[in-house]
Parts: sequence; structure tokens; C-alpha cells
Amino acid sequence: MGRSLNEAKTCVRDARRESFDFLGYTFAPMIYRRTGQTYLGVAPSQKRVKRFKQSLRTVLHAGNHAPLGEVMEKVNRKLQGWGQYFSIGTLEPAYRTLDRYSSALLRKFLVRRHKVPGRGTRQFGYRYLYEDLGLVRLQDRRQVSRSHALA
Repeated sequence: MGRSLNEAKTCVRDARRESFDFLGYTFAPMIYRRTGQTYLGVAPSQKRVKRFKQSLRTVLHAGNHAPLGEVMEKVNRKLQGWGQYFSIGTLEPAYRTLDRYSSALLRKFLVRRHKVPGRGTRQFGYRYLYEDLGLVRLQDRRQVSRSHALA
């Protein structure tokens, strides 16, 4: 086929001893919290979590004057898409981080838009964000079963 390996990018790693990133996931030895045993695990990489946060900021910026329905649709579509791609492995820490970040960023967006003094936690509480506006919560997603994830 005429293909060759890129020597700068290609390397062999022992996943049981060191971590590596591949397709947005970090493969690394992890420790099971309950028993303290180590296992070879997979989780969304920190680089991808950071990149997704930047992606949310592009929608929830101060200059966005679109109707709130359109803004929520874009935010939810991004959250659902990210959750669909990153649906295997140790997800709770990444999901928790993104849930907190998205709710805080949305609250900040609403405070600026409605000129509310303070942080807006009273006017825009979690119930308002998740139930009234319908913000997607990644932690509520069901994990893909292993048989479907590895097939």
C-alpha cells in the first residue's frame, strides 16, 4: 500500500506500567477504589476534557445573542455527542467535571444576559438549569455494556 510508520509518533508502550493517549482516551494502570487493586483502565484524556471545555465556551460567550432555546440546543447537542463518543471506561470523574463546568458556565452566561447581580445561584439554581432549561447531565447517562462497547 506504500504506507510507512511515522517514527516520531510511533512507539511501543507497556500499558501495565505507563499511560498513553490514543483516540482521545488515556490507557493507564488504575486503582480500584474499593479494593485497592490495580487494573488496566481507560478514561477520557485530560486533553480532550480541556478541549471540550473550550468548545462549550464558544457557544456560551458574552457576545452570543441567540434565543435561549437555540443556545440550549447547541449546548445539549455538544454534551450528548461528547457523551456518546466517551462512553466506555472510567467515566465518572470526567463526567462530573464537565457537568459542574457546563452548569457553572451556563449560569454565568444567564447572569450576564439577564444582568443579575452576584453569581446567580438563587435565580438560576440546579433545578432551573436541569429541569426547566433541560441541560443534559452526563452523570445521568447509562454506561454502554461491555459487550456492545467492545464489539
